[in-house]
Amino acid sequence: MDSFFGSLRHEGKALLLRVGIGRPGGSRTILVHVVLLVVFGIFLPWMKGLEFTDPAIVSAYLCMSVVFAAPSAAEAFSNAKAHSNDAPQSLAEASARIAVAVFYGEVLVATMLVAGMATVVLTHPHAGLFPPDLTTLAGAGLLGISASFALAAAAAWITLRFSANAARSALRVIFLALLLMFYYWSRWLPDFARTGALLCVVLGIAMLLGLRSVLHRAT
Repeated sequence: MDSFFGSLRHEGKALLLRVGIGRPGGSRTILVHVVLLVVFGIFLPWMKGLEFTDPAIVSAYLCMSVVFAAPSAAEAFSNAKAHSNDAPQSLAEASARIAVAVFYGEVLVATMLVAGMATVVLTHPHAGLFPPDLTTLAGAGLLGISASFALAAAAAWITLRFSANAARSALRVIFLALLLMFYYWSRWLPDFARTGALLCVVLGIAMLLGLRSVLHRAT
């Protein structure tokens, strides 16, 4: 447990460096994050208007964390693949890297969603907005967290088992599949959230077991 929380602190600092905070030349990475927040937190909600509060759109936003968490995990473990002294020595350390990547994705999409809701409220002050019910939000949030956990763990396992390039290629295929699924079945997302979350938890646990096996062989 001490190893896990100690690794959390270490990985948190490493994440700040990766997003450009506290390192030379990091302003470009920070600018990319600002642009993402402006596009998804202001511009798109402004374009959508009241439609932005549709449960399908809100659910999609809450599930967008996978797009940020999984690549972040792949990057964290690619450094370990390239530098043996940065490799996790236990499943607790590896789990901490995954947890930090998931936290990063969740914070980013939560900021986008809050900014988006604020944008709609400010641009439609007399519309009488009715946000999605708490059950829908909870289900979508749970799916977003569990999917981020599953794909971040999968990215970690693929990176250590094969290579960082293999992980990036696999994530591209997965993201394309998720995009197609959302395009054709977005209306089903709120209803599928709880079942999808359970499947993602099972997948994530399987990936952690695979990760433990890889780490065991490396020691």
